[in-house]
Amino acid sequence: MVDPWTLIAGTLCGAICYRIAAYRRDGARYRAGVSWLAYLLAVGTGCESLLITLSVMFSKPVPTVSPFLLMVLIVLSVLVYRARGNVARILRMD
Repeated sequence: MVDPWTLIAGTLCGAICYRIAAYRRDGARYRAGVSWLAYLLAVGTGCESLLITLSVMFSKPVPTVSPFLLMVLIVLSVLVYRARGNVARILRMD
């Protein structure tokens, strides 16, 4: 049986990755540093989601996720969806 915290974390990671990958620039300025950060965030969350999904599908041991890490993922997913996938809007310090 898989821990429910881990399943929720996998779902949140997949949602974050999808939203960042589906971002459309629509005239926004290109910044290489922010672009690399968005790429790393999408790859990291996507790989974590894929790891959890494949571990569950093939009945492999799944690394457990702390509820505290889950809180961080919830905040990050809210920020990503509010910014519509624009990582630069998340980082802006206005």
